Amino acid sequence: MAEREIKYRGLKTFQIFSGEMKSVWIYGFYLKRGTYGDPGPQAHIFVYENGYEGYRVDAKTIGQFTGLVDSTGKDIYEDDIISSEDGRIGIVEFHNGSFVVNYGDGIRQALYEVQNWNVTILGNRFENPELLVNSIAPKKNATEEQEIQSNELEMELLVRK
Repeated sequence: MAEREIKYRGLKTFQIFSGEMKSVWIYGFYLKRGTYGDPGPQAHIFVYENGYEGYRVDAKTIGQFTGLVDSTGKDIYEDDIISSEDGRIGIVEFHNGSFVVNYGDGIRQALYEVQNWNVTILGNRFENPELLVNSIAPKKNATEEQEIQSNELEMELLVRK
């Protein structure tokens, strides 16, 4: 059996001395555990540097490494927004047992197929939601005019380079 690297990332937000909020990505292995005083199990990413150190991260931001890299050699994780050489933009998701790129409107393609093209990570859904232009968010109770405008935005997103 081939060995594969299994790692995760999660976003940790904290307040620095000036009172400003700062967010950093923590990379390592994922564990959901409770600690004294917590209301329940919390999401942690553990990193090994002269012993294991655990960092509590926002559970919504946890994403697994796909095992693939983009054209610049950067690791591709769940929730990354990628662009392929044909100009399509989508978000990396885990769906039905495999990593896929979701282009919106139910259009998904296996990530390993897309990897054969030149793909570039543009950002991720947490730090760069504007890259999605609401194309992948489900439409709820939208009027016909809003649907038409939304479809035009989706088409613009799919052909944007």
